[in-house]
Amino acid sequence: MRNLLAITALVAASFSVSASAATIDLSSLNLAGTAVSVSNGVQLTNVDGPAFQSGAAWLAQGISTSTSFSTSFGFSLKGDDSGKMADGIALVFQNVGNRVTGNPGGDVGYWDLGGSGSSAVGSVIRSWDNNEYGISTDGMVQGLNKATWNFGALNNITGTQTVSYNATTHVLSMTGTFTDSVGNVLTVSDSDIVNLSAKFGGTMYVGFTGGTGGTDADQRITSFSISAVPEPETYAMMLAGLGLVGFAARRRKQAK
Repeated sequence: MRNLLAITALVAASFSVSASAATIDLSSLNLAGTAVSVSNGVQLTNVDGPAFQSGAAWLAQGISTSTSFSTSFGFSLKGDDSGKMADGIALVFQNVGNRVTGNPGGDVGYWDLGGSGSSAVGSVIRSWDNNEYGISTDGMVQGLNKATWNFGALNNITGTQTVSYNATTHVLSMTGTFTDSVGNVLTVSDSDIVNLSAKFGGTMYVGFTGGTGGTDADQRITSFSISAVPEPETYAMMLAGLGLVGFAARRRKQAK
């Protein structure tokens, strides 16, 4: 009976740890380029700065590429009402470093991180007149999904995204919503296959990038959380283990 209780406690602890979500303190992120801490999060680019800004914010520690996970974030994109705002943001996975930026402008700080020519993986949102969103697995921002909204002309968008990775099937998926200043909502989703372990090794850095070109925008990350997702086989092994322990306990009871 003591063995059964011990294993039950162990399984319960495993479920608790695996299912827990960590809310990230945005002020703890490593900032690079034009990124600065603000009262409601991290401002990657701003409307008062020079042209061709590139800002980034990264978790200081890398995370495992061999474990399934899910991450959610909130964002806001605001122009100065002088025309199309530019150029967009991205949630980024990479193995270059935790204080790097990429190319500004339409590359939204995502391409060529640290000047290494690296191929990042992530979920990209492009404004200006591109009006694109989606999963990128090669550092490129071209060829994404075309939205039915003109992001750049709206000048005021808030939204959320959840990006999840299955370490067994290697499917990276994204769902999200974009809301304009009068309450119109666009629901988005995308997915692709990428083996993060093969691409980045055992660990990778997670963070955000944003870029501007000739037109400015206030581009912010307003919330960020990460949670580990237990593999289906992990649950099966745990349940099977409990079943075997229960069977052994019954056998011992019957033998008395």
